[in-house]
Amino acid sequence: MLWLFFSSFLTALSMPGFVAGCIVWFSLVPFLKSLEKKGPLFGALYGFLYFYAFSAINLYWVLPVLMENMPRTFGKFHALTGFLVFLLMLAFEALPFAAFGFLYGLLENSVKKHPIKEVLFTASAYTLFDFIRSLGEMGFTGGTLSDALYRDTGILQLAPIIGSYGLTFIIVAVNCWLYIIWRKSSRPIEKIVFVVLAINVISHLANIFLPLPHTSDQSLAAIQTNTSQDVKYNQSSYYLYEQFKPMLVELKDTLVVMPEDVFPFDPRGSDIAQQMKELCRQNNLQILIGTLSVNSKIQNSVFLVNELGFVSKYSKVKLFPFVERLPYEKVFGIFSFLQGLNYLDPGEEYEPLTVENYPLIGVQICFESYFSEPSRQLVKKGARVLLVCTNDGWFSFDTALKQHFAKAVIRAVETRRQVIQVSNAGITGSIDPYGRIVEVARIRSFEKVDFDIIPNEAITIYTKTGDLVIWFCLGIVVFMLFFPGERTLGTKRRIWK
Repeated sequence: MLWLFFSSFLTALSMPGFVAGCIVWFSLVPFLKSLEKKGPLFGALYGFLYFYAFSAINLYWVLPVLMENMPRTFGKFHALTGFLVFLLMLAFEALPFAAFGFLYGLLENSVKKHPIKEVLFTASAYTLFDFIRSLGEMGFTGGTLSDALYRDTGILQLAPIIGSYGLTFIIVAVNCWLYIIWRKSSRPIEKIVFVVLAINVISHLANIFLPLPHTSDQSLAAIQTNTSQDVKYNQSSYYLYEQFKPMLVELKDTLVVMPEDVFPFDPRGSDIAQQMKELCRQNNLQILIGTLSVNSKIQNSVFLVNELGFVSKYSKVKLFPFVERLPYEKVFGIFSFLQGLNYLDPGEEYEPLTVENYPLIGVQICFESYFSEPSRQLVKKGARVLLVCTNDGWFSFDTALKQHFAKAVIRAVETRRQVIQVSNAGITGSIDPYGRIVEVARIRSFEKVDFDIIPNEAITIYTKTGDLVIWFCLGIVVFMLFFPGERTLGTKRRIWK
């Protein structure tokens, strides 16, 4: 079992905000070794424990949110309750990998007779169950193996074809190949080191041949407000507005973008709305600002404000489970204490915003950038630039900020769109269509950054087709279940071992 936990530790070290992404190319080898001859039931246990331990390390930054920040801000539950919720969250995340371990144990003897078969099955099963983890109202993609590659720009150029799960498939396939080398070679360490170095050299060479970064005559001003949650939810609306108003007054003739949830209320109809409208008229500004939208529905929205007032909005479609929306209420109703100020209603569709004299802008709010579907739909509807407005001020550790920003890098490459992320505490930054990080603001600072706008009209294969690799993985797994090449559970093999 030590191999299992060593693998969890190595995989966590490969994630954004930890040590180095290149570790992911061999981090699963100890996990696969730990599954040797375990059978389906112990395989399920080992699969569950692997991802549980990995998530406990990788998502450690969630713990202070549940034990300190949310209880202090909303006062609805005790810190100990938050700790128990964290443990349950880890268990839910790990469940799909129990299924992976079960299938691996079921078919281990069969697939190991043929190296190609072993690689295809292992990579397909892992990728399939990681994808299943992203589905439904409680879906989450934190800890997807492809996140580790967010700085490996060369390898990332496969994403416009196969997406993030295609990259995950390749990562697991390489790990499985190295595991086979470990089993069969007399000098495995040298060969593993050589393969990992070769992959990194190839990625570096591919990066060299990418087109040079573009510049533009058109830009926008991003304001990183750096407002603490205690201030946001305990001070008056006028106090919040006065914090960034002097910066707005200095700006002229531009588009200003602000984070999600600048105001935890709907400012329309207030004196603040009139002041912003007048400021837009005087300084020729257009402002995208995140606030609540309260009509017949309560929504998490980004409004476009100009000299005519609050003229249009995009409302968040994919809501954060338990905090913004209670998933599967009949099952998880007891967790309603995790609610923020209000439960929210989802927006109706992913629709780009039209901003005068600017290309169509596809807005995503916070959690939505963790998923490929919002950016794909926005681009298919004409968005030429993608924007992520988020409030990451809940997180005490910078690891959380880096992991969220890494998702924006993946979305940029998948769609060949520039992604500009504007966050409350960070990371606020610009990513070009090839996944290169062009510029970022200092983390946890109050400042304005000007970003050139790099519109693009091209539609990638992945944008058109989505996660076709998942159908390939499903086909491989189903085929090997029905045609394993030999009886999976013979008389000489017990299910437990």
